[in-house]
Amino acid sequence: MGLQDLRSLQLLCLLEAISLLPWTEALLCYEATASAFRAVTLHNWKWLLLRSMVCKLREGCEETIVYIETGTSRGIVSFKGCTSALSYPPQISYLVSPPGVSISSYSQVCRTYLCNNITNLEPFVRLKSTEPKYTVSSTKFCPTCVGRLDQECLPDFISTQTCPFTASSCYSSTLKLQAGNLNTTFLIMGCVRESHKLLADFQHIGSIRVFEAVNVLEKSQAVGAGHRSPGPPWILLLFPVLILST
Repeated sequence: MGLQDLRSLQLLCLLEAISLLPWTEALLCYEATASAFRAVTLHNWKWLLLRSMVCKLREGCEETIVYIETGTSRGIVSFKGCTSALSYPPQISYLVSPPGVSISSYSQVCRTYLCNNITNLEPFVRLKSTEPKYTVSSTKFCPTCVGRLDQECLPDFISTQTCPFTASSCYSSTLKLQAGNLNTTFLIMGCVRESHKLLADFQHIGSIRVFEAVNVLEKSQAVGAGHRSPGPPWILLLFPVLILST
């Protein structure tokens, strides 16, 4: 084999090796955060994608949406951006299943141009269409709200609702969710199966860090069928709220 032929063979081997290397060009991903607790429905929420960001080498694009429902109140906390996590296909599931307070999440990590591009809650519509219907009510009533302490969960805005038979404990917690520019602290109140930490098994939802502090409701939370009126505003032990807000 001549010198020219050897160099040609070496060049072909080099080109083949390069073709087998992982794709190393930095990705462009959408960058966005959202927190909404008023007038949220499964069919009217739209995520406007106005900004993008250049990721570091080998980073992917993430999008994670947390959907909270308690009584007739609903909330959305969501994040889009770059992540070093491994890719995984879209995942939709309940973190806390109904009846009563329910928390579900949608998340994915992808590695193509602007692939974190979901703008609606269609995955949650499909998830809720598969859940059973709960019709049996108990004689227990609990305060209900989801939102910020100084806005959606002001005392005058907290409603009292009948609990399902299988979720007749009253619950209140303060959640703080953080990821990138996302930093949201809010309250959840409602009916649950057991009044302990709902997200004790979830320190992260996608890249969103989760901090939960269970609040203490006043003793009058244990109202029965003969006390439908909410009476005085429900009193929260606000110390956990102050801790999570710092």
